[in-house]
Amino acid sequence: MPGHIFLNFYRNFATQHFFIMNKTFKTLFLASVLCLVFLYQNAYAQELSSSQKKTIIGNFDKQIKTISSISAQNIDMLPVYSYQVAKAEDFLKYNEKYVADQEIYSKFLELKTVVSHGKDLVEFLTPRASELYYLKAINLLTNDKKTEAYNYLTKAVNAKEDNVMANYELCKISLDSNQIISTTERLTKILSKMNPTQEEKLLCQNMIAYAYDKNLLQSMVLIKEGKFAYAYDILQELEAFCKKDAFGICHSEVVKKNMDICKKGIYDNHIDITKRAIKIGDMKVAGDFVQNTYDYFQRNREVINQSDSFDEIVHKVVNSYLAQAQTMKQASMSEARADLLAKAKELSAMVSGDFEASVLKQIAAIQGTTQTNDTKLDSIENLAQNQGYCIDYPEYTKDSIDAQAQVAQIEKAYIPSSDNKLPKESVAVASTKTKTIDKAIDDKFYETRTFMQVNNYEKALEVLEKANRLAKIEGDKKAVESMYKRAIREITAKRMSMAEYAIFEGNISKADSLVALTNDLIGEYNMKQDTAIVRIMNSYLRVIDDKVCSKKQDEINVLVYDILECIRKNDFLTAEIFINKAMQIKGNNDCRLDKQRVRSLKRQIEEPLKYIEMKQVCEEYLNNKDTNRYLLEYAKLEYFYNIKKLGEMSVQHTSLRDVLTQTNDDNLAIATVENLIKYQQYEGAIEAVGALKNMGYKAKHTKKIQKRIGKIMAQKEGKRQDKIAESYRMEDKYNNDKWFKYFLKEYKKNFIKFQKMQF
Repeated sequence: MPGHIFLNFYRNFATQHFFIMNKTFKTLFLASVLCLVFLYQNAYAQELSSSQKKTIIGNFDKQIKTISSISAQNIDMLPVYSYQVAKAEDFLKYNEKYVADQEIYSKFLELKTVVSHGKDLVEFLTPRASELYYLKAINLLTNDKKTEAYNYLTKAVNAKEDNVMANYELCKISLDSNQIISTTERLTKILSKMNPTQEEKLLCQNMIAYAYDKNLLQSMVLIKEGKFAYAYDILQELEAFCKKDAFGICHSEVVKKNMDICKKGIYDNHIDITKRAIKIGDMKVAGDFVQNTYDYFQRNREVINQSDSFDEIVHKVVNSYLAQAQTMKQASMSEARADLLAKAKELSAMVSGDFEASVLKQIAAIQGTTQTNDTKLDSIENLAQNQGYCIDYPEYTKDSIDAQAQVAQIEKAYIPSSDNKLPKESVAVASTKTKTIDKAIDDKFYETRTFMQVNNYEKALEVLEKANRLAKIEGDKKAVESMYKRAIREITAKRMSMAEYAIFEGNISKADSLVALTNDLIGEYNMKQDTAIVRIMNSYLRVIDDKVCSKKQDEINVLVYDILECIRKNDFLTAEIFINKAMQIKGNNDCRLDKQRVRSLKRQIEEPLKYIEMKQVCEEYLNNKDTNRYLLEYAKLEYFYNIKKLGEMSVQHTSLRDVLTQTNDDNLAIATVENLIKYQQYEGAIEAVGALKNMGYKAKHTKKIQKRIGKIMAQKEGKRQDKIAESYRMEDKYNNDKWFKYFLKEYKKNFIKFQKMQF
């Protein structure tokens, strides 16, 4: 208990009971009270040392300094100030026990006064923070400091969402950035939800009209300057605003007309840039722009009806790609050549017709000069079955149609959206129009509509079953049957739309389930011959199959990446597995999948796979401890590695010389040399001689065998061009190594003699 409270307690106690005591007892009582007070004060004073007292007073000073720094100028600090005041109040409460000390009590009173003033200031400023931020922002705007003003306006709105003028000023700033949608949305929100005054309402309405007029005029200026892409961005904003125009200020026809002008202008700009790229010889940039131009043309072909200039630049780019591909004959350039040919094929398809046919023939000719058909891959691909929803459900795929356009019409007729709340063929529309004799049946129709709106199809059909049981007369029965047809058609359209979206998400199993469920429902109600159902299923099945085809192409592209990774890691066996897997991927009969890259990669790894097969044979001999046979086969393996230039494909190989060197057995190396000469493996033999060099032999020790091998290699039978290529290879390999001087000298001498004998 604090000292002053203790004293007050005894003072009150003595005052109340003093006059009822006798004289002697009064004297004793007063003496005891004074003694207790004296003892308490001494004991409490002894509890605080001078250092403790100093620390407590120092903490009081810190709190006083902190709370005294609260300022109305720094509104951002209000949450911090509120926290500091709360902490100071807790501090006062905790340190109340020390107030018996006069110095501490003085600080206690001082802090309590400062906290009281600070708390009043914080409580006064907090509800007015939004207005204070707004005033600061206005001051900054008058000094043209828009960025800082925007920050304060945002703070004002965060502090008070319905601060009308802060929102209005934000609209002015966003309008300056051509953000008409966000501007008008905020202005509409002010008018509809923030209860502005009459003057504020007028300001907002004027700004909406000004925003529209300003942006429309700016788009026209940009069109005049030829900046069609910038103008189109603004017009898109205006188009979106026109769809939600609640004030009747929009001219949709003018906006659409200018958008069409921009589309045509953007297309012409694409053509000009592509021509410039062709002129400076940058065919890569030209090819990219051709692709972008084609995509843009396809999206806006209702506006762009002249494509002669586009066809012209496609011809130039494709011919350039073909010419470049013809020069790429080295094995190391096979991948780059395949890329160019694939691009040429893709671009030529944009023009199609005779030009595409001509390009395909040229591509076949280029590939035929360096590559052959792979009958194994053809067999794998031919054995794989075509897959697709059109194949699984042939009863619906009656006619060849523009499926995507049909789906757009079906969605408009059956599937609700934000712009199409009551599709004209939906149960909801029918339930309001169809009236029967029996009110109970009409109620069931309305109930069916409710369940259809929440996609509870089972319950909707169950309610129709009840309506069917209620129907007694012919008219009511026909009405129920009509409602049944409406419901099945709507359910079919909605489920097939969900299946299409599932394919888009990559959830094939969900799409399969939805299509199967829809088919079962159609069969259950005997509507497979219904023309509307057939139209819905035919359209969606084709569109879904197109999307599946695209997904399968993506799957092949992923496998190509995996194959390339395997080749990079020298894992050619796994690469072959991926290649076979890619060749087995098929879509429906109309799905054209591009597997040219897969075939190209298969040709690229054919020699490495042969190398691996030969290496496995070598290892079998080694495992059987037939060292001589192992080294003989290893020499053949190395010759194959060198002739096929597998080093360019990053195939890892340990040379025969290194293999023999690791044994450190010169007798084995000498025996290997003789054995390889015996089996006419001369290149391997000279490499085995090189192992002796690594073991410390001098060149003169092997002079006789070097000359012998050089002579035999030079006179070995073979075609002249092959011998010349071999000669260059031997010279490149050993010319800079003086240790092999005897071999190289003898080889060159006899090779010249061999050449003379050919003529």
